[in-house]
Amino acid sequence: MGFLDKAKAAATDLAAKADTALASSGLSGPKVPGAGDVDKLFRDLGVLVYLDSTGRTADPAERQRVLTALQDLEARGAVASFALHTAPPPAPGAGAPGPGWQAQPASSPAPSAAPSPAAPAGVTPTPPPPSWMTGNGGSGS
Repeated sequence: MGFLDKAKAAATDLAAKADTALASSGLSGPKVPGAGDVDKLFRDLGVLVYLDSTGRTADPAERQRVLTALQDLEARGAVASFALHTAPPPAPGAGAPGPGWQAQPASSPAPSAAPSPAAPAGVTPTPPPPSWMTGNGGSGS
């Protein structure tokens, strides 16, 4: 077993011990009955909204049932967060490759005489490396 495997096992064991200690001390907070259903109810609500948004029929009674259950759990403090779990992709040019352009390799080859293809609109092409990196220039070689 390598060092990293041992470190991972120790971290997992420590996390389990911390969870056990918190649960036995009561510091993790009282559990609200039905709190485990919050994620399922949010998913169901998302399915119902998606169906409505795409022109398919969704039972209004089901939507009201899910909303009532979520409002009840929220009033009892069972909804811990309204944070979204997914994020939109970064905008092109914000550091990560976006649609229509590719990530640059870690080391660029020496510039060639062939013209490079045009960059997509709104994307600044990467300049060629300096001459001291390619060996094509410099003084007194």
